[in-house]
Amino acid sequence: MNQRGFATLEVILMIMVIGILASIAVPRFTAVTTAANTAKIQSDLTTIDTAIAIYIMEKGTPTTAPQMSDLSDYLQDPDNIKPPTGKAYVNGTATDISATTYSITKQESNGDYRATLDDHTAGEFTNKSNGSGSGTGGGT
Repeated sequence: MNQRGFATLEVILMIMVIGILASIAVPRFTAVTTAANTAKIQSDLTTIDTAIAIYIMEKGTPTTAPQMSDLSDYLQDPDNIKPPTGKAYVNGTATDISATTYSITKQESNGDYRATLDDHTAGEFTNKSNGSGSGTGGGT
């Protein structure tokens, strides 16, 4: 007798193998996506911080926080710098990103203007725990 196709047991075994592979791949993919979001946010915030520093050196310290449009001479297309959606590492913990734009705020600790996302500076976006407060970013 010439049979064609797969037996039920073979199909179940294939589904189990695919399930095992998926259970390994999905968490790794999620972690890589979160790390990529973190890297983009760090890069964007650092770039904006640099633009703020140059703006302040050229124009003097403003009385109110500069806006992204004020930094147009120092950033390429500042109106289209947007944070990614999803999760990012904040002080070692994967956190949902709720903000859709970057903000510029005056830091209470030293009075510097810094770029922030969800009230976090570039130094706080890291996949390693900061422990005793090291690595939280310095002033610009």
